[in-house]
Amino acid sequence: MTLFPIIKFLPQIAMVLCVLAYTIIYLVGIEKGKVKPVLATWIFFVFATLLSLVTNFKESGVPGLLANSYNVVDTLSVFIICGVILSRNDSRKIFNTFEKRCLGAVVFVFIAWIISGQNILAHLAVQAILVIAYLPTLVQLWKATENTESVGMWSTNCAASLFGLVEPIKTMSLLPIVYGSRSVISTFIVTVLILRLKYKNKS
Repeated sequence: MTLFPIIKFLPQIAMVLCVLAYTIIYLVGIEKGKVKPVLATWIFFVFATLLSLVTNFKESGVPGLLANSYNVVDTLSVFIICGVILSRNDSRKIFNTFEKRCLGAVVFVFIAWIISGQNILAHLAVQAILVIAYLPTLVQLWKATENTESVGMWSTNCAASLFGLVEPIKTMSLLPIVYGSRSVISTFIVTVLILRLKYKNKS
């Protein structure tokens, strides 16, 4: 009986450990100069994960916090990583044209969310922001000749997303399912692009 609560929350425990692991891996990579993150991507992540959390909470309230646990932990991690990137002098802080357009799209979706006042539509709009947020990193990885991202971080992030989907699927919580599914697909694509670049450099 004493093991039952632990078994019940095993997916959440695994998810938290994965998030902790990928946060540490990424921060160590940044500190050592092996990882050169795209600041624009992480600024978008800050706004979008926070908006996802707000729309999730407004829709499900306190009873839905367990299903939203991945969103909560993911948001904390994003804030920490973005804060570290902003504090470093070697980070590129000027947006290029592509990133400015992405930011404009983010602002547009954010305004649409405020006007709509509907949590489900707002959450879907936020997921659009998060898809946009990945574009600068995806473009950089596709064009790059040298890998500037951590395969360990992104693959662990993908695993965290998978574990974070368990509870929402069990309870059929729509918005957390959308959030987790989008995260699984996005992080998986980033991981594949990193592995593609590594294989290309070896050949």
